[in-house]
Amino acid sequence: MKRYCCLILLSLATTLSVVAQETADSLQTEPVIEDSASFVQVGMLVAEPSYQHPQSSFGHAFLRMQCPSEGLDYCFSMESGDYEGFLDICLGNYPNRLVCIPTEEYIASFNDEGRCVTEYPLNLRLEEAQRLWRLLDETCASGSSPYHDFFHHGCSQELVRLLVQALDGSIELGKASEAFGNTILVIGNQNLPADSWLHLTTFLLTTDGTDRQLSPLEKTLIPCIIPSLFSDARIVEADGSSRQLLQERAPRMFSPHKPQPEEASMPFWVWFALLLAATLLISFAAHQWKSEGIRRFAFGWDVVLFVAYNTITFTLLILAALSTLPTLHGWNWNFLLYNPLPLVLWLYSCRHPQGKSLRVFYRCYAVWTALFIGGMLLVSNHQILEQYLMALCFGSRCLFKAGSYPLQTKQINNNSQ
Repeated sequence: MKRYCCLILLSLATTLSVVAQETADSLQTEPVIEDSASFVQVGMLVAEPSYQHPQSSFGHAFLRMQCPSEGLDYCFSMESGDYEGFLDICLGNYPNRLVCIPTEEYIASFNDEGRCVTEYPLNLRLEEAQRLWRLLDETCASGSSPYHDFFHHGCSQELVRLLVQALDGSIELGKASEAFGNTILVIGNQNLPADSWLHLTTFLLTTDGTDRQLSPLEKTLIPCIIPSLFSDARIVEADGSSRQLLQERAPRMFSPHKPQPEEASMPFWVWFALLLAATLLISFAAHQWKSEGIRRFAFGWDVVLFVAYNTITFTLLILAALSTLPTLHGWNWNFLLYNPLPLVLWLYSCRHPQGKSLRVFYRCYAVWTALFIGGMLLVSNHQILEQYLMALCFGSRCLFKAGSYPLQTKQINNNSQ
């Protein structure tokens, strides 16, 4: 009996030792998840601007989430589904949503358009990266977001908000952010190419875009400046410790196979300067030489300026009334210069032609234009050259017409005699 007991105990000990050895071997061979970038990698990607479409004129920003050990590699991007027209963008009447697209496929779509994409690795902990991925998945599953507002809920701003939610601390921008100004108007105007017609949109911004001071992270509304904004940004935690937001690893660039050559073109403000020069030349000629041909040509030029003035006026009024975007809806300082009053006075003058009363109006409007320009120059957030040149066109023409009306009245009286 003792022999059988010893054999049983020996067999049990051998079995336990084998199981223990196998368990130890399995623990040694099983991969250990460490808090390192080798498990979950997060990158902020920025596609360069495309000036063929208004909504791409400031580039596009999106997040890349990778888990190399599981073969996962996806981009999360705020998308509307198509290129919208300029009026739709101004009115904000199209929805957008967060979508998840395989990275290779999504980057290829930008490269096919001739646009370069650059990836900037983010310095996140494992828990933060996992939390961010979960937030992105949940946002994708929620469907469409409210109607699009580029100024407050654009592609880059929405993703930065999700990024902040996933962090254990907050993002603090450094001195690099100070170079971009503090209003939507200044940041937007500085980051458009010199030849872009979108400089005209500076006429449309209400006080939300011209006067309201942006918080640091609100400056991320322009995707193409995010690399500079984040260049010295840090993640500050509750205990006061901080770390860089961007990894020290060099950015990775995804370039198109056939880069598009850049075409040199004239800065947009030059067209306004030419318009002002033409106005001054025509006004001077009409004032000095009273030939019938010059008079008719000057009258035609007045029609052009009058139509341009009222086009600006009613565009401002329509957007201020119909747009759902606070940056385009409401009070606009340009209403001080562009309003229906000249149209009302012109309609009145058609029924009551009086040279003296019109001369007074032209003179007053010229003075008011000078005061408007002077007032805007005193406000550092309103330095828009195109706006001043256009105002000078109207003001200078009115000044010449104020001086020519007495001569015209005298000529009419002589002809009647």
